[in-house]
Amino acid sequence: MMDLGTLMDGLAVRVAQGDAAVAILGITEDSRQVGPGDLFVARRGQKHDGRALVPWALAAGAVAVMCDDPELRLPSGSGAALLVTGDIALASAHVAERFFGSPSRALVLCGVTGTNGKTTITYLVHQLARLAGVRCGMIGTVCVDDGVRSVPASLTTPPAIELSRVMGAMVANGCGACVMETSSHSLEQGRVAAMGYRAAVFTNLSHDHLDYHGTMENYAAAKARLFEMLPPEGVAIVNVDDPWAGRMVRDCRAGVVGCSGQSGTAAQVWAEVLGATTSSTRVRLRALAGGAADGAAEGRAGLAAVVLAAARRWDGAEVVLPLVGGHNVTNALQAALAAVAVGGDAALVLSGLATVKAPPGRLEPVTPLGGAVQAYVDYAHSDDSLRRVLAVLRGSIAPPGRLICVMGCGGDRDKAKRPAMGRVAAELSDVVVITSDNPRTEEPGAIIGQIVAGVPVQMAQKVCVEADRGEAISLAAELCREGDVLLVAGKGHEDYQIIAEASGVAGGPVRTVKVHFDDREVTRAALKRRGWVVS
Repeated sequence: MMDLGTLMDGLAVRVAQGDAAVAILGITEDSRQVGPGDLFVARRGQKHDGRALVPWALAAGAVAVMCDDPELRLPSGSGAALLVTGDIALASAHVAERFFGSPSRALVLCGVTGTNGKTTITYLVHQLARLAGVRCGMIGTVCVDDGVRSVPASLTTPPAIELSRVMGAMVANGCGACVMETSSHSLEQGRVAAMGYRAAVFTNLSHDHLDYHGTMENYAAAKARLFEMLPPEGVAIVNVDDPWAGRMVRDCRAGVVGCSGQSGTAAQVWAEVLGATTSSTRVRLRALAGGAADGAAEGRAGLAAVVLAAARRWDGAEVVLPLVGGHNVTNALQAALAAVAVGGDAALVLSGLATVKAPPGRLEPVTPLGGAVQAYVDYAHSDDSLRRVLAVLRGSIAPPGRLICVMGCGGDRDKAKRPAMGRVAAELSDVVVITSDNPRTEEPGAIIGQIVAGVPVQMAQKVCVEADRGEAISLAAELCREGDVLLVAGKGHEDYQIIAEASGVAGGPVRTVKVHFDDREVTRAALKRRGWVVS
């Protein structure tokens, strides 16, 4: 419980109706969750307008409403207070943090951003921190772990109120740190505006979400806000192999630690790949001895200096990572440094690297390693991530084995990446089966046509089209021969398909529905029917 006046003190919020001298028992922007004594945040979203739900919130017992509409008025006699602000996202984020006791500042909060690798790094940091003695919560695409229980996630980065609520639970459950995937949407929309980040990781930036951001420059600017939020004593752990790395830290006040998954770079910390198998990668960790190259980070008596000191203790150490692909070498290195940043013991973090597991749906095998046919499911849903995964698998195939790829693109999302993904799939695969992937309200055939448009004419013979995803996976399984590798890309850990639901009215609104569909289950069943051994 907190006094409404205390919640809004110092914020750009004014009382337009009623009295601020009221006790607030809860805060929500979901009218279905309003209870007696609550503050209801009436936000205007892309699909719903919270202002229209104010009567329901008041009927459910809300004692205050906050909105960004200066013309809104509450019904006379409601007795509730009406708060008006010019920036509802910023105000609700700060109010939520205050109400739940500023939990993001009670934790060592590490944000992970980038186009690809966010989930993997977040998942690895969570494991490494715990192995190294830190009770660490996690918020990400796969799940939300508050230190006691783990539940499936609905968004990469939840709304501001939910973020503070979950972090409040982490503090109550004894967590000392939290690692959180921080999407460009959440940064742009102000969902994380009140968060007290102390560490941040930049993975990479490639074509994605341009339906929302418009240009790569806007997309990069949204990501860079995370690093601008860091305090001087914080640390930015940046993949210097990516050309956007400089833009990320251009206005960053924290110490910067540059990482690389390969030798001969300008990084302060890097890894030398010594060998690889289909299930692991052997690396040697390296770090600069110090000097001008990392003086900016050394000059701050904060987390950057702590992270660099740990990296120097690791210099020369050899580790067998239970992960495959050059991108995962960088992911593991950045995760290890972030685990130190959130308080993990450096020696325990180093030893933990040999035991970590990749998150579900990230190059997840559905057949035994070394089997006659190797099959994997992966979340790759951009041209860059698909290229990385296909390149890894291509390197594991011995002639005459072939690489077979099942892929599609989501509906109501960035259309510009569709032909690019078709081109990548055709260039790096021997056989491509193009299908549906969460078509939502779009016609699956139209999406597939845009993917096919990117396939070079001379590679068209490689491509098969089957709009039904289950049938497409079955077709790919039928095509498999001994020595082949099958990749089913796009959905990874997801266990559903989002498809259009007929309204029954000609010209009526198109709604979507989730139906159960798990690539892992469907791929195992399809291969088993063909007589291949599955895990």
